[in-house]
Amino acid sequence: MRKSFKLYSILSVFLVGLLFITSNRCKKEDENPPELPPADAILMDFSDFDNGVPQGKKSVTSYNNFGYSVLTIGVWNTAAAINILIPVAAYAEALHHEAVYLGENSWQWQYSVTIAQSTYTVKLISKRISNAQFTLKMLVSKSGTDGFEDFKWIEGTVRYDRTKANWTIYESPDVSWPVVEIEWTRDWEKDLYTIKYTCEKPDSDLHGGTIEHGVTEDPVFDAYYIITFPSNTINIEWNRTTKAGRVKSQSYFGNSEWHCWDESLLDVTCGNIW
Repeated sequence: MRKSFKLYSILSVFLVGLLFITSNRCKKEDENPPELPPADAILMDFSDFDNGVPQGKKSVTSYNNFGYSVLTIGVWNTAAAINILIPVAAYAEALHHEAVYLGENSWQWQYSVTIAQSTYTVKLISKRISNAQFTLKMLVSKSGTDGFEDFKWIEGTVRYDRTKANWTIYESPDVSWPVVEIEWTRDWEKDLYTIKYTCEKPDSDLHGGTIEHGVTEDPVFDAYYIITFPSNTINIEWNRTTKAGRVKSQSYFGNSEWHCWDESLLDVTCGNIW
């Protein structure tokens, strides 16, 4: 009898301890949603080329090198504004909301956001797939005219340390194909990053093309774009502080040399900007 009581006591202590550990483990998991990447992990920065050449100077050939860069980047900037800007704005709103635990290593941010006079209901759902990565899926609904429900606008895979993410953006509730694949990396300590778009939209002139943008430690040209098409590759590099830069394009210039502009955006011999 005493042995049975002792065994029962040991089992009871063991079960209580197990329940305590399990409870703490669930509680710990429940209290730690993944940290979301910033919106610029999806939306490429085109701001240094947004304004174009100085007003009233567009016909001046001495702005040719910078002007060509503006036009080339502008094609991608326009495509991003049409296909990426609204879903990214919907995603960015999640950064201002708390996540709710769904169980089984999954979390959900749910909220409404108004963009361009339309109101969307968003469910951003994460799912842990390993100790290093989790998935994100953004389901969007809209009521009223042209309404839709649970359209998967963005999905991706993100590292927990937010140093790398891959995304797919889909076109619309009526068109199921992907618009763009996105690769993003970030070095938080050095404040460096890369982001690359690959156009997947079948009916786009950019289909199959890519644009990669990054910030580097180069002391002269600390930012770049690499734009690829089946028939040509365009390299653009510039200094984010001075705005001086250079561009290389075999199909446009007829050679593989760099063609530069200075701090005033004027064409200049490349050796004269540093």
